[in-house]
Amino acid sequence: MSPMLIAILVVGGLAIVIGIGFLSQAVERSRLQRARAVAELQARWNHCNGISAGLPGQFMSAELKMLLLQLEASLLERLLKQDGKQARYASQLAEVREQLGKGEPRIDNAPLVIGNEASAQVARQQLGDLLRLLEQARREGSIDDAVFQRWNQELGQHLLQTTLSMYQALANQAMQAGKPRVAKLQYERALAYLAKQQHPAGVSQVAVFRQLMLQAEQAALHMEQAGTALSEGVQALEEDDQAWKKKALYDD
Repeated sequence: MSPMLIAILVVGGLAIVIGIGFLSQAVERSRLQRARAVAELQARWNHCNGISAGLPGQFMSAELKMLLLQLEASLLERLLKQDGKQARYASQLAEVREQLGKGEPRIDNAPLVIGNEASAQVARQQLGDLLRLLEQARREGSIDDAVFQRWNQELGQHLLQTTLSMYQALANQAMQAGKPRVAKLQYERALAYLAKQQHPAGVSQVAVFRQLMLQAEQAALHMEQAGTALSEGVQALEEDDQAWKKKALYDD
């Protein structure tokens, strides 16, 4: 065998080994990318499904439920394309399509009573999660700009009402506890929030909360005046008692 032939065989062998290495790396990169895509889509479907099931009932409508089901179906279809061997994706997709086919989806979302800052925070977080979900769907083309803008406006109204309900609940609790000054503070917080938001839906609420704030101020003044009168009356009784004791001492 000539040296030239040996050299050609060696170079060819090295080329084959290098080619196999590159091919293996490409296959591995493709596998990892597909695994990441599947994991991301699965996480997004879980998130979408969680929002659909956990959103407080006062915010959920049949139309919104249908929109979320459509997003779930889109994510499941993409999951099947990435990993068609997973039977559960096909089963979940069939269930979602069945609900979509009925036209009137079942809504089991329980309403959330906004009675304190903790419950209001939970509601705001869920509404924020939903808005971010819709934003991503718009970026990907799953919903158009008109649909997004409509729901963006509606969710903004829900966020506004949630915060105002919290302030109203805190003020009511303060009034029931005989603390009108604290109630007034909550109404002031509500007015400051409305001024900062400048939301069209909040314009009509400004006059309402301003009137409630004035009522709380009047209640506080009335309570303070009554307290002052009581204090003066007690002081007068004490002074009369001291005067009687002195008179009794001198008479003796």
